Amino acid sequence: MSNQNLHEQLQQISRHLQEAQSSILEARGTDPELMAQAHEQLQRVEQELQDTQHQSGKEATENSQFQQAYEQLHDTRQQMQQLKQNND
Repeated sequence: MSNQNLHEQLQQISRHLQEAQSSILEARGTDPELMAQAHEQLQRVEQELQDTQHQSGKEATENSQFQQAYEQLHDTRQQMQQLKQNND
């Protein structure tokens, strides 16, 4: 995969992650339907990251944008769990 394609793919992943974060903030843990939607979005982001890593290998994992997306995915999942626990 070329650097340009990798960059474009990571930009798309970043947008999808931001959409999931927006859904979580909108749901605030109290809207089960939105929380389920956000969970699905996060699963898609994780799959996209795994696909990108599979296609690009070390080039992807050494990319700071890739690393940042993985960290954001992890942080967003934690945020979602905290909201869910606070509302249970």
